[in-house]
Amino acid sequence: MPLLHVEVWTWSFTSISRCVAIATGLAACLFAPSIAWSQKPVLLIHPTMVMFEGNVRSATINVINRGDGDGVFEINWIDYAMTPEGGLLKTDGLADWSIQPYVRYSPRRISLGPGETQIVKIAIRRQNDLAEGEYYSHFRVLTLNPNEAELGDDSETQTSVQVSARTATAIPIIWRNSDEEPAAGIESVEFNADTGQLEVAVRRKGKVSVRGFLHVLGETEDGVETELADPTHFVIYANLDGRTAKIALKPNITTFAGTQIMYTSDIDRSLPNSTIASYRIDN
Repeated sequence: MPLLHVEVWTWSFTSISRCVAIATGLAACLFAPSIAWSQKPVLLIHPTMVMFEGNVRSATINVINRGDGDGVFEINWIDYAMTPEGGLLKTDGLADWSIQPYVRYSPRRISLGPGETQIVKIAIRRQNDLAEGEYYSHFRVLTLNPNEAELGDDSETQTSVQVSARTATAIPIIWRNSDEEPAAGIESVEFNADTGQLEVAVRRKGKVSVRGFLHVLGETEDGVETELADPTHFVIYANLDGRTAKIALKPNITTFAGTQIMYTSDIDRSLPNSTIASYRIDN
């Protein structure tokens, strides 16, 4: 029976993983009675984002092996563009906004035992004639040594499976080469009766990205302010002018008169100077 080669890619905002399975038949993948996994490294990066602003030109990132096996990791960079839906799409070559030409980092390859941590230092090279704006890329750590699982031979089916996995975790590194503060405006708010969601169109202003939380606030019959939805984390990268957030409302919301939508830089909307934009539905 010919070998079957299966590849699956999955990704999110901060992590990418690849799983490759090679088997003598699809049934070996689907109906394997038992698989004994070897010890494996588990990658963790802290912090989950780095922002260079003002005179800050250096930072450190902790690469941690939380698994029960040794790990070898390679560090590199990748450029993404944000889509209007909020996803991340890899660019072809260096993006116009890439931080890669202006950054130094060390080390570039590390070995970590279970529970060990490596500090990676990154720094921005000084650029006197660089255009004002925001530059960003994703700092990516790739696990080089694959995990392996082997299924023993069965005398009747004579099937075997070997599974190898490579994982990569990426975090955004942002350099605001600008004195501008993040700014945005809420252009429109509509209720989609088919999905039961509130659709909030937000327009980014200026040259830098904007990050924060959208709050939907209403009033009870007694005039007490209440939240009509859980706070929604919402980001617009600098490659986009705007995006529309789709917010799931709490049950039994039937009227929106007097509802206020707030976009704040912190999940705690009561903090001073945290409000980026606001919008009120009057009818």
